[in-house]
Amino acid sequence: MSNDDNHRSPSCPSKFTSLYIANLDAQVSEEMLILMFSDFGKIERSVLAKDFRGESRGFAFIVFENADSARQAMLHMNGRLIGQKILYVERTPKVEEGRDI
Repeated sequence: MSNDDNHRSPSCPSKFTSLYIANLDAQVSEEMLILMFSDFGKIERSVLAKDFRGESRGFAFIVFENADSARQAMLHMNGRLIGQKILYVERTPKVEEGRDI
């Protein structure tokens, strides 16, 4: 059984393109996030959650053009120290356009 098989479940298909990124350092901007993750492939959409003052809430969503890019980004960025915090990156259902996060 491969490592990928351990992470698959009926509710979480293997062809995901969206990632949830948590534990972001407050200094990480959406532009910085895009720069860090664009090395893995084309990003279709990114959303950095912000509070009413416009400051980061410490999490974001990124949607890649293809599943391989998302998988590579998750494998390489999860557990990586960025600023003063260690990133937590996992797959997530695709964020729908026009929906509040």
